Amino acid sequence: MSKTSEYALRSLIYLAAQPSGKPVLSRDISAYIGGSVPCVTKVLRWLAKRGILESIKGKGGGYVLRPGAESLNIIDIIEIAEGRPMEQRCVLGLNICTKKETRCPVHSQWEVMRNNELGFLKGQTVGAISRAIFWCDNAAVSV
Repeated sequence: MSKTSEYALRSLIYLAAQPSGKPVLSRDISAYIGGSVPCVTKVLRWLAKRGILESIKGKGGGYVLRPGAESLNIIDIIEIAEGRPMEQRCVLGLNICTKKETRCPVHSQWEVMRNNELGFLKGQTVGAISRAIFWCDNAAVSV
């Protein structure tokens, strides 16, 4: 996963944990996820242009999740952040796997594992991950 995808996913998870409609400054998001302010801001702007976030200008402004963003899964976020569908390529990096009759010796097993992984990632939503992370964080703080 690229840094862009990582920052996008981590930012969205953090924003999903915030009170609904409460804008969060990019510098606060950057501080929480451990990314540089310029890089994270660039990612947040990209997500706002794609309709995932709303950018609120002025005093009291920041970024908020748009309705429905919590239901996006990890694959959705990666594809939005990268601006293209995820590539599905040979585990050995060979071009022969593009044709069924010339697939590499590990292709069949790799395809099963890759499909399982993709299925798992598609089942992991921003909202569910956020609830799990921040519930754990809150539980740890209150103990």
